[in-house]
Amino acid sequence: MLNLIQKYFKKDRSDKGKIRENFSFYFFSLPEHQWITDQNLKPHFVRLFQHLPAGLIEVMMTQYPVVFVPSESMKGVRKPGQVLTNIVVIFPEFQKLLRSPKRAGVAYLAHELAFLLYELEEAKADPLMAEVGADKFVCDIGLADELEDLLLMLDETIEKRLRLTYLTINYFSKSEN
Repeated sequence: MLNLIQKYFKKDRSDKGKIRENFSFYFFSLPEHQWITDQNLKPHFVRLFQHLPAGLIEVMMTQYPVVFVPSESMKGVRKPGQVLTNIVVIFPEFQKLLRSPKRAGVAYLAHELAFLLYELEEAKADPLMAEVGADKFVCDIGLADELEDLLLMLDETIEKRLRLTYLTINYFSKSEN
């Protein structure tokens, strides 16, 4: 399961710049994303797109169109029991993070995107292992330091400690190679 997202790295793409440009235009033109035009929010998303594999960007435009929405916009819209398959709901504490210049913001977005992909592709995956797999993806796209910042900001839990342990293992296994 930890290598589920690795398939997006495998394909060689000569038109990566054009794919990113088209996706960025598509993404920011969606009505659901008009809230992202805030001068502090948008740079985190732009940086995320720069780090994503072109294969994943293509999938996000075709197979899994992902939408990021603030939690306030979901009030009264969602029916009880309704599954949000392609929506990342951003709660106020993370909206605050995204409005700041903290580099952990891009790690948060990358993690949420990867976690959503795990849910879409491996619905029966253990939630904690999906969290760890999403963290691995964040590291694989070059945002390990940002992820560490994000995890250190979170409240103390066993889950946080486990995720930091996996992050450390992932970091040292890469530095030994």
